[in-house]
Amino acid sequence: MEASGGAAAASTTTPATTGNEVEDVGANNIKVKVSHGSNNFDVFILPQATFGDLKRVIAKATGLEPEVQNLLFRGKEQDDSDRLDMVGVKENGKVTVTENSPTKDEENLEKVEEVKESIKEISKGVEAVNLVRKENDEFAEQVASLETVVCSGTQVSEKDFLFLTEMLMRQLLKLDGIDAQGEGRIQRKLEVRRVQGLVETLDNLKAKNSNPSSNVPEGPEPSTKVTQEWEVFE
Repeated sequence: MEASGGAAAASTTTPATTGNEVEDVGANNIKVKVSHGSNNFDVFILPQATFGDLKRVIAKATGLEPEVQNLLFRGKEQDDSDRLDMVGVKENGKVTVTENSPTKDEENLEKVEEVKESIKEISKGVEAVNLVRKENDEFAEQVASLETVVCSGTQVSEKDFLFLTEMLMRQLLKLDGIDAQGEGRIQRKLEVRRVQGLVETLDNLKAKNSNPSSNVPEGPEPSTKVTQEWEVFE
C-alpha cells in the first residue's frame, strides 16, 4: 500500500524503525500537518513515535536541525520524550514548529565564560602579588629596624645592607615573573614601586652608616638607576 503527501512523504509496505528514529514511511503511519512559519507540509510517522522522532522527520523535510526546533501541539510545547498518541496527535493532527535561538544563548554563555576566565586570571595575578607582598612586609620590617639602628648612631656591618638589597632585587624578579592582568597588574606595579623605595632607603642608610657625621638627604645615583630599570613593570 502506498502512502504519499508533502515534502516528507515516502512509500513502503512495512513500517520501519531505525534506532530511536521512526521513519516517515509505512501503511500504519499517520499524517501530521506541520506548520513552520509560512510553510505548511505533511509528514508521515508512526503514532507511537515521540516528538523527538518527529523533529528528526521534520529535519529531513526542512533541513532545520532538531536542536533548534520547538514543537507545539494544541498551543503547548511538547517534550522530546512525549509520544504522539499519548498527547492526542491523530491523523491530520496539526503541529507547529518554532525555532529557538541557541546561537544567542550560546553567545551569552560564551561571554559569561570569558568573564569568568578573565576574573580567574586576574585572581591568580592578585594572589601571586599578595604572596610576594607578604614576603616584602618582612623585608620592610628589617629595613625599618636597620634604619632605627643607623639613625641612633650605631654602625652596622655592610653585609647587612648587601644582604637586604640582594633579597629585594630577587623580589623584583619575582614580581617581573608574574603574569598579571587588570587589578593584578595594578597591584604588581604598586608593589614594584614599594620595593624600589626600600632599595632606595637602604642606599641612603648605607651612605649614612659609612659616614655617620654627614647628612644624606638624597639617595645616591645607583638607587635612581634601579628605579629606572624596573619601570618596565608599567
